[in-house]
Amino acid sequence: MFQKDGSSSLGGKKDVPIRKSDRRRLRDRTIDVLFIGGTTNANNNKNADDTNNSEEWITRAEQLINDAIVAPKGGDVLSRKMKLSSGEHATLFLRTSSVETAASDDAVISTTNGTIVSYDDILKSFPTSWPYLQSTQPMLMEYEDAERKVHLIPLLPLLAALPPPMSSPPLGKALIDDTGAEESETTANTNEDNSKKDNERKYRIPNIIVHSEVSKYICRGADLMKSGIRSFPSPWTLRQSKGLVTISIFGNPQPVAIGMIEQGLFREYCYSKNGKSRGAGVDSWKEEAVNLVGPGKKGVGVTIVNCYGDDLWKSHLPPKTAAAKSGNATMKGVINPLGGGVYDDGNLGNAGFMDGTRVYPILDIAGGSDDEVDESDNDENNRADDGKCDDEEDGATAEMAQLNLSDENKEESTTASSDKPVDNSQDDGITDNEAEEETEPDHDDILTKSFYISLLLLLSSKTPLPMPVSTYYAKHLLTAVPTTGPRLDMKQTTYKKIGPFLKEMESNGVIKVGASKDGKDRCAFLTGIIKNSQDLIQFKRSWKNEIGASGVDACMAESASAAQKTKMAVVDLFIVPRHVSDGLQLDNGAVMASNAKTDERRGTGFLTKTECRSLVENYIEKEELVDPKGKGRVLVNGPLCDALYRISKKNKQPGQNTEYPTSVKRKDLIERWLERMDKGHAVVQMPGSKILQLGRGEPKPVDIEVEFRQGNRRKFLTRLRGMEEYGVDGEALSQDISHRFACSASAETNPVGRPALKKGRVELVFQGHLSEELAALLTGDEKMSGHGGAKDGGYNLPKSVINVAMRKGVPAKKKR
Repeated sequence: MFQKDGSSSLGGKKDVPIRKSDRRRLRDRTIDVLFIGGTTNANNNKNADDTNNSEEWITRAEQLINDAIVAPKGGDVLSRKMKLSSGEHATLFLRTSSVETAASDDAVISTTNGTIVSYDDILKSFPTSWPYLQSTQPMLMEYEDAERKVHLIPLLPLLAALPPPMSSPPLGKALIDDTGAEESETTANTNEDNSKKDNERKYRIPNIIVHSEVSKYICRGADLMKSGIRSFPSPWTLRQSKGLVTISIFGNPQPVAIGMIEQGLFREYCYSKNGKSRGAGVDSWKEEAVNLVGPGKKGVGVTIVNCYGDDLWKSHLPPKTAAAKSGNATMKGVINPLGGGVYDDGNLGNAGFMDGTRVYPILDIAGGSDDEVDESDNDENNRADDGKCDDEEDGATAEMAQLNLSDENKEESTTASSDKPVDNSQDDGITDNEAEEETEPDHDDILTKSFYISLLLLLSSKTPLPMPVSTYYAKHLLTAVPTTGPRLDMKQTTYKKIGPFLKEMESNGVIKVGASKDGKDRCAFLTGIIKNSQDLIQFKRSWKNEIGASGVDACMAESASAAQKTKMAVVDLFIVPRHVSDGLQLDNGAVMASNAKTDERRGTGFLTKTECRSLVENYIEKEELVDPKGKGRVLVNGPLCDALYRISKKNKQPGQNTEYPTSVKRKDLIERWLERMDKGHAVVQMPGSKILQLGRGEPKPVDIEVEFRQGNRRKFLTRLRGMEEYGVDGEALSQDISHRFACSASAETNPVGRPALKKGRVELVFQGHLSEELAALLTGDEKMSGHGGAKDGGYNLPKSVINVAMRKGVPAKKKR
């Protein structure tokens, strides 16, 4: 939910302290979300010593929640109203830094000697007071989903201060033994164990384990795919948590993310189908889990709500002191007994959490085999999201009875986690060959090389300058990136944005840049290229020697012409309504387009006409609805009639015929089926059918409207709006059109007497009757206008989205 920068403060209002009575209610709700069974001991500090050892860590956890939310020792709890990027409204609850440190009250186990530490001892050593002493941290988030269900989600800073949850059973572990001895023993003890477990105080939220490799994709903002899951909870456990799960990696039990099981997977796995209850047998649910998630499965498994490395983590990083920045002193604060670091180090007190980019193992599992891990990793080294581990490692991680810090990580557990760990490639189960394969491309080198190539192409094509930086970046620099190598990701460079990079190139004497009219943006235009720059001359020589002058020129000319020939088109898509898919019991994977050819459409529910038609065709074959008495006719059963022909009481007209067909032509049935589907669309780039945008309903129009100038019926104004929907910057387009057609132009953010614009959008106003010229320029169809300025625009918008309107009395241009 917080993958994009600034998403944690989107639509943000001022943080407001909440009342103490509301804090107590929030505390009770939080405990109910986190724990199940028994009774709470959050306020019963006096009896904490009398509880048995198995419940002591639960008591300490509830004491921490009470201190964090009620804040009896100082500090405050704030609420922030915000709007999520998906459109839902949410409330974020934040805890200010503690006034009094609780370090003296919290027992911390020393792990510097590398000896085996009992898991129970670690559980009992977690703090009972809020451990963040230097910064305000988010604790909880409450939001309402599309089905108007309210969810209270504990966030990572709170989960890091609590003992880690026990891991879910590994996939397929119970299916290894063919003798059935394990199953018979488990069945005999089921009733006795259930009576004890019902009274136990335990975590409500289950935990899913993934490999360390998968964590770097989660930290980048990706959801957890089904193929990357290596352990999965039972259906009844997921029903108790309402689909909420935490995610951790092998060898580091502290959660790296928290999220919701994907809705389709949750319904299919947890609820009955055709009268058969899920999880009825001891091992039947484990067989079901193996069939739904694990290596080779496609689709999203867990939708991430909060993860290490997202914008919510970045926006609440604690300030670094001078000593911490220089690395001369160890940060002071409450130590995470599991992670070995200080909670205020910016990495949630875990030595394996590395600067918001990845999570490494810090613990050795007793009984685990590194050789088995390495062998399993080599079998799946080509699966980025599947992880690199197998069932032998899963068996070692199921119980987590004892944990041992690895020898290489001994020194890391006693210092702040901001210090980078030593190379533990063998303990991580990663071979040297895999470490070489993981080396990511240097995006700074790609940017620099593409920059010089684009300048040489601009000089050879004699493109006029100045040019808006946005136009240069989109049409020249990105097209100069070599097609045979990795693509340029600007966010992976040290500059993050194109502006700082161009300023540095200007200081090196390669180019000249100019400021915007208002002077706010000092790098708004590329105004000139210094041909005699030594850096540019040296690059040109090396470039020719490396590839060859003729081959490069031909390759670049071909790529430039190919970029100009690309077009955008709108494709109609279909979405199956929920009541139709449930009534006909259609395959959820087919309805959600799980096997779509493109990644952008896979799992979204947007179907092509062929895919949508195949759903009803398969249903006809499955239910044997072919009419034997009529050629090309289909029988209409009850569910099909309800889905296609039933009229609701609300829409029923008085005296309307209520007879429904029992047999129809196949062609008419398919047309009726497509009419009942929800409409969607995709904007694709041709050739290649690359999807640029998916959306419901009709595509957003680009409106061109011509009107008379006020007080003069001989002169005209042309208005243009909606181009931002297709990635065209309004300010840059205004400058481009003004140069091409030699007309005055302005951009209005709040036009008087016109429909309101969305935030960040503009309406462009041009002098003259430019309806044909603008349509030709935006679509790339030069036949629509004879003006030379409409050629080689490169915008290539779909013709179907261009909406040209003439105000009253304005003649068409050809008739004037």
